Amino acid sequence: MIRALLIFLILILTAQPSMAIREGTATAAVFIERYTQSGDYGRLALWHEAAAECLTRISVPMNEIAHAYYARHGYEKWAARAKKEAQEIQKQYRHHRTSAETAWQQSETSEYSLNAEREKIAKFMAIWLPRYPNRFYEFGVYPTFFRKCRELAEQEGNYAEILRLEADAAEMCAAQYQQIPIAYGLRDYEKHRDAYRQYATHLRKLAQQHPNALPSEIDRGRRILDSLGIQTVPSQQRAGRILQIAKSDARIKTALAGRRAVHAYPSFQGFAWIVSFSNHSRGNLATAIIDAKTMKVLDVCVPSKSGL
Repeated sequence: MIRALLIFLILILTAQPSMAIREGTATAAVFIERYTQSGDYGRLALWHEAAAECLTRISVPMNEIAHAYYARHGYEKWAARAKKEAQEIQKQYRHHRTSAETAWQQSETSEYSLNAEREKIAKFMAIWLPRYPNRFYEFGVYPTFFRKCRELAEQEGNYAEILRLEADAAEMCAAQYQQIPIAYGLRDYEKHRDAYRQYATHLRKLAQQHPNALPSEIDRGRRILDSLGIQTVPSQQRAGRILQIAKSDARIKTALAGRRAVHAYPSFQGFAWIVSFSNHSRGNLATAIIDAKTMKVLDVCVPSKSGL
């Protein structure tokens, strides 16, 4: 019965590949736009290369981890979806590599400036590499796949199946830590990987006992980061200050003039903050880039009327 319900679930979910795992590349696009507008082709080339690296270091391993799981467990529709997504990732990768080569041919940027930008990109990558495993239970494959599968198992009262699903999810989270930040060389993420592996082992032992109710440990995966003392998001106080700085910029005020129901989202990028302003009717309205040290607005990007 569970398998039949899962087939129905697959059919009702969107068949389009997820854009979520390319979010790092999309964020790099803010800096690509900045240096395209300023004509700084050296920095532009570096950010196209950074976007390509987000794809190879983050998107590719995440896609491979998910595809291997779907194929191993017989979720053919999901495996096909992941395969299609892999093709799109490679298409985007080729685009950024080609764009970088073109920009390098036009570059007159000094080596000093390029080295300074490389340092910024290194900080940017250090923020993005652990971002997805850090948000595993809130964003991506867990809510779109594992949570849906769990809901179906709960309807049948199949508690052993729920435990196995949660164990599979924890192991996938551990694999993301292993194949993304740890593989890149970032330190101190082994404890994250090991915590999720241990949690998965514990859940499998509980599943073997054929429980007639869900144990209290079933949702501990969402709290593992808290137990490790890891802060994955900036403080509300700091984010609020950044938001005030962005809103005070004259260019932002001009871009938002007359706009209603505007939402603002500040996010830290390792060396700078990005504050995105948008509303439902127009989408992105403006983006402010704020230096993390000086707390000054470095630039404001406003999309063209065509939306590009």
